[in-house]
Amino acid sequence: LGGLPGSSGAALVAWLARRFPDRLFAVMATTPAEAERWLSDLQRLTDVPTALYPQREGLGEEEPHHEIAGERVETLQALVEGRIRILVTTARASAERTGVPAWLRAATLRLRPGRTDTPGLSAVVAALESMGYRRVPTVTEVAEFSVRGGIVDVYGFGMSTPARCEWWGDTLASLRGFDLTTQRSLAELDEVTRRVMQLESEEA
Repeated sequence: LGGLPGSSGAALVAWLARRFPDRLFAVMATTPAEAERWLSDLQRLTDVPTALYPQREGLGEEEPHHEIAGERVETLQALVEGRIRILVTTARASAERTGVPAWLRAATLRLRPGRTDTPGLSAVVAALESMGYRRVPTVTEVAEFSVRGGIVDVYGFGMSTPARCEWWGDTLASLRGFDLTTQRSLAELDEVTRRVMQLESEEA
């Protein structure tokens, strides 16, 4: 569709999403700035679940900006799980190589305290490193993790607060948020799910 002025295009997409509740709608913008405008308009015009799948900053398969890489992963996961009704992206992003759903599921790390299916500390450290998280002495930014004895701090894209995971032996005994400024532990968390930060596998 073309020739619709201002936000009328977004108004039409919002109406279509309400009119056809079982369909997924994709908005293909020409530039990242235009995609952001579409996303902003749609979020104001409808409560239908809407998400942005951004293009990489560079033309290579690896994304140097962890926030963009993380947003791509989170959007793909929501898309696979059927939690998105309107997808906003760009023509270039749609042509970029990315992970297929089976690969995306295999690259997911889920931590839940007291569960026998939660991996041990050494396995979690190895998984975070393979997922593209950077090991640092103290976590201060997204896509970082640190290890101190039986404690792993991790901060992934989409997390409202970073998580502090404490193991007793091979059992995850405690999972809490923590404050980046004071490094003090906060309220308990039920679960933390982290996904690979780089999507450079097979084509979707």
